[in-house]
Amino acid sequence: MRIIATIGPNSANEEIIRQAIYNGADTLRLNFSHFYEEQFKFVIEEARNIKSDISIMADLCGKKIRVSEKINKVFKVNKGENILFCSEDIYESICMNIYEKIIPLTLKSDIIKNNDIKYISMKDGTIKFEIVDKGKVFLKAKAINDGIIRGGKGCNISGINNGEVILSKRDKECLKWALNKDINIIAQSFVENDKEILEIRKFIKNSNYDNDKVKIFSKIETTTGLENYKNILNVSDGIVIARGDLIPECGLINSVIGEMKLLNSLKKEELKKEIIVATHLLDSMMKKDTPNITEVESICNFIKYGVNGFLLASETSVGKRPIESIVFIQKIIKSFSKLE
Repeated sequence: MRIIATIGPNSANEEIIRQAIYNGADTLRLNFSHFYEEQFKFVIEEARNIKSDISIMADLCGKKIRVSEKINKVFKVNKGENILFCSEDIYESICMNIYEKIIPLTLKSDIIKNNDIKYISMKDGTIKFEIVDKGKVFLKAKAINDGIIRGGKGCNISGINNGEVILSKRDKECLKWALNKDINIIAQSFVENDKEILEIRKFIKNSNYDNDKVKIFSKIETTTGLENYKNILNVSDGIVIARGDLIPECGLINSVIGEMKLLNSLKKEELKKEIIVATHLLDSMMKKDTPNITEVESICNFIKYGVNGFLLASETSVGKRPIESIVFIQKIIKSFSKLE
């Protein structure tokens, strides 16, 4: 059973990396949505010094929509307040020096124009906006709750058509960097069809790197991804059911039903590919010493469905108890195995 621990601000030091590996994490995840080159180099070198055959996962950004890093300030929005959204290109050309609460998104203006956007959420659905008016340039939105806006925050816009899928310039740069560091696993985010993975394989081949040396995992995070899982899995080495974005993309109930349907289908087909469940596994351990019963039951049920591993995200990257989270999920896995 694979245990993937995300290394982030609260865990990127030698002692925690050592303890993570010694306590059962066989794969360390680096989130390239927030690429810190020196930190990533340090993590890879330290991990391989501790355990030479440790697996390192490079998690690429994919089609994830974000608040543009070009935003000129950090600001708070209050419940009921009206703000404006626009494309990154519009923001650069006319908005950067306007002292207004304008949020640029990493989208082209024609994508915003040609989609019927009703809601935008951020940070795994914890900040939400309702679109109240759509102009030629801006989306006027009302904040449903309070939140802090800064560059790089992930956004979810359900059902948006992002146009033709290509491997972005940023993903190509990150992929090349990862290959040069002999990364073991490439995880691509927001995969919705097999072409996206075939494009990565083509890029790896054109980089004179052996495709057989690196595994490619597809992260399923949208309704379309769930629907196309067979084609995606055929060209992938594994699937990551990434619930952090699946929930705001599909809705809470639909995301749970979707993942259950997917796991049922995968169990019946007995496909020899890795199936990993990610995020919202031990969220309560970010603040407490132990998880709650529903989290333990959920993990046991996933094992019963035949998953091959778990990916801890916030629990080990920003949580206060990264090692305790790894120890507990390892304990659950071992305890459940005794029942079989």
